[in-house]
Amino acid sequence: MSCEKFYVITGASGAGKSTLLNALGERGISVMPEAALSIVQEQESSDGTRLPGTDLQAFMNAVMERNIRAYEAAKSLPPPVFFDRGTPECIAHMKRLSLDRNPAYVEASQARRYANTVFVAEPWPEIYVCDQWRRAPFARAARSFEPTVLAYVDEGYTTCVLPKVSVERRVAFILAHVRRLRAGEAA
Repeated sequence: MSCEKFYVITGASGAGKSTLLNALGERGISVMPEAALSIVQEQESSDGTRLPGTDLQAFMNAVMERNIRAYEAAKSLPPPVFFDRGTPECIAHMKRLSLDRNPAYVEASQARRYANTVFVAEPWPEIYVCDQWRRAPFARAARSFEPTVLAYVDEGYTTCVLPKVSVERRVAFILAHVRRLRAGEAA
């Protein structure tokens, strides 16, 4: 059973997801940041090392655990709640990277479903920027797009592609779409 107040925004790296989440948050809407980026930033600020370079399995386990905690914490937030990525793609990336997928993580992901509609940001070279957190070239970021989206499709989610427009127009698009979804729920 899905939680119709929890919406995932996923897609290509550098396609404007975090910027969109920040804009939603600035409007007072509940948001949950990307677990992987948060962990990397915390690691680098605490001891200057980047965990993915030392132990990818430990990093992905930490991302999964952070995603599970975020889902649980979001239950106390006013709806709707928007997540920067979610558990299905974490499980899929573990599989793609030939990492151990703890059965408890798979079960936790299946038990913590998001709203059926997942918002997808397609690769967008015009806004892609390499920085201290995003070091991969655009082509590599674009290659991860399809497996990321398929992770949700394979779990039975429906995707809604975000238009490549200004942040303000993306916010309006998402909020209008959520209103329509919620109105259909009440009918």
